[in-house]
Amino acid sequence: MKNFIAFDFETANSSRHSICSVGMVFVKDGKIVDSIYQLINPEEEFDEFNIGINNITPNNVKDAPTFNVFYNSIKDKIDNQLMVAHYLAFDGYALRDNLSKYQIQPCNNQLLCTYQLSKRLLIGQSSYSIKSLCQYYGIDLYNHHHALADARACAELMSKLIEENELEDLESLFEKTRIRPGILSPEKFRSSLVSKKKQKFDLSEIEVSEDADTTNPFFNKNIVFTGKLNVFTRKEAAQLVAAKGGKPQNGITKETNFIILGNFDDVMIKGNKSSKLEKAEKMIREGKELEIVSEEDFMKML
Repeated sequence: MKNFIAFDFETANSSRHSICSVGMVFVKDGKIVDSIYQLINPEEEFDEFNIGINNITPNNVKDAPTFNVFYNSIKDKIDNQLMVAHYLAFDGYALRDNLSKYQIQPCNNQLLCTYQLSKRLLIGQSSYSIKSLCQYYGIDLYNHHHALADARACAELMSKLIEENELEDLESLFEKTRIRPGILSPEKFRSSLVSKKKQKFDLSEIEVSEDADTTNPFFNKNIVFTGKLNVFTRKEAAQLVAAKGGKPQNGITKETNFIILGNFDDVMIKGNKSSKLEKAEKMIREGKELEIVSEEDFMKML
């Protein structure tokens, strides 16, 4: 999930197949490693309305490549990559329509939308525009409606959503959002699928055993799970803790005693730490009696 390409298109007129600029930002291991900006000759008329938004004129693109030339030049760079846009309902179909316009055989890609993801993961925002979400996270959107600036903002937003919500892979993303990625391939195009959101399970509502062994290290302790567990689901692990007299929590509080950490080596040795874990480490440095436990040690302690 930490490897993806954020992309954004600007158009010359109201037609989605009139792409006049492209911005792409390449993210690897959660870090921006490369970017592409290209003006495109849409071979179409420009509307004054669109010029007023993106400041791209016919004169700007008179010597620019057409979309087919540009796309074929980057196919090897984007093939089999996860591609993310802020409003896939526009950018995804703009991509589809331009591929169709020039009869280009597309790469194989999965497609996600930060607008859809934000609506599921950031409940209660007054607006889910890229500008509003950048303000929420303190992301610098320095030149809105410039394709590269918007793509960079989308990349930073996606990285924030991945980190804050511990989105390890597409399955954990679906579990938390009920969103499946779209598909682009030589055979088909399908935008991302948004299913009815499943009610989130409240770990704190699991009944705690009153007859548990009081000598068990988890007895009467507050336990939080973070990261991807390999042996149990979080619900199963929480039920095991409750059977030992422990009290599962949904998030870290000042009462938390143990954090059970999935993918321990990857997180602690390689430094791929979530905001939840960084909060826990800060509490430990401040003197809180809080212990971070690997899944392997958790199983031994049970």
